[in-house]
Amino acid sequence: MTAMYTNQTRVNYYDLDMCGKIKPSALLRMVHIAADENATQLGVGFHVLHPLNITFVLQRFGLSLTRMPAYDENVTIRTWPAAISRGTFIRKGDMYDADGEKIMEWASLWLLFDLAERKIIKPTALPVELQALGDMGVAIEPKKIDLPADFGSPFSSYIHTVRYAEVDTNMHMNNSIYGDLIGNAMFPTGEQDAKPWKQLQINYQAETRLNEKIEVTARRDENTCLITGHVSGRVAFTARVDC
Repeated sequence: MTAMYTNQTRVNYYDLDMCGKIKPSALLRMVHIAADENATQLGVGFHVLHPLNITFVLQRFGLSLTRMPAYDENVTIRTWPAAISRGTFIRKGDMYDADGEKIMEWASLWLLFDLAERKIIKPTALPVELQALGDMGVAIEPKKIDLPADFGSPFSSYIHTVRYAEVDTNMHMNNSIYGDLIGNAMFPTGEQDAKPWKQLQINYQAETRLNEKIEVTARRDENTCLITGHVSGRVAFTARVDC
């Protein structure tokens, strides 16, 4: 058994937006699938943890891009547990093109969650002990976003209602869907900014449940955007995009 997961995948047309570029939610879904496959390899996958009423929940995510993968491109995805510290699990990963060039890397911070009690629990609740491999050349970290709420100038806002198709078996909106909320806020007219994304950070701060309404707003200051989502007076998520 190896602590690293490696797989080749193809960028499909349904991963693309109306401008022919891969959607943030598609990237998050690729990362999520790889993490789930690796967890299964390590003996802490869904079929093991769900009967125990526990799961991993994503708290922070950081993504650094050299370039976006293109349609019909075959890419290699790697992911592994990087560190376990003070109740948190750091998972890292990267993506390589067909020429062996790294085109993106990511890091994510996970917590162990009791599904019945809806609370964070200690790593000792896992049925096995995980092996941590370290950074493996990935420099990006899942950072806490510290931009002020009044940062920059507002340019987009809307209300999103959480629907059936967005809620996963953990009974809250799946982490990849936040990529759609971010994309909708960043590109309210559908047209993407000519500047490519260099880095994306997401802080998942509270669960969002079926039929809850999320007030999503976006603000910009030069090459940095701050996107926030509020539900019933609480912050559900915060995202930072650097171009």
